[in-house]
Amino acid sequence: MAETGGGPTGSQAGGHLRMDVLLWYLRLVRSRSQGKMLAEQGVIRSNGTRVVKAHHAVRSGDVLTVPQGSRVLVLQINHLPWRRGPAEEALACYREPEDRRAAG
Repeated sequence: MAETGGGPTGSQAGGHLRMDVLLWYLRLVRSRSQGKMLAEQGVIRSNGTRVVKAHHAVRSGDVLTVPQGSRVLVLQINHLPWRRGPAEEALACYREPEDRRAAG
């Protein structure tokens, strides 16, 4: 499915993005299919709730807990990306909560 125009897709215009697509856009996985597998394994949490479906809706302000190798990332989504852009663009979409940084 090709995007046209370069603006937000239909799901983003509604204020949410699928978990598998978000993981891919944020460069946390190499492919969308890897994001799908990770989401369906039940190892990701969104606002404390276990995610078991790739189409789980993620919104701006959500806090995600994502395993990344031997560490666990805790990310607060600042805004949803509209594409899979450069790493700097992906990093600007989320932040690590302050209390988590102090503990790490």
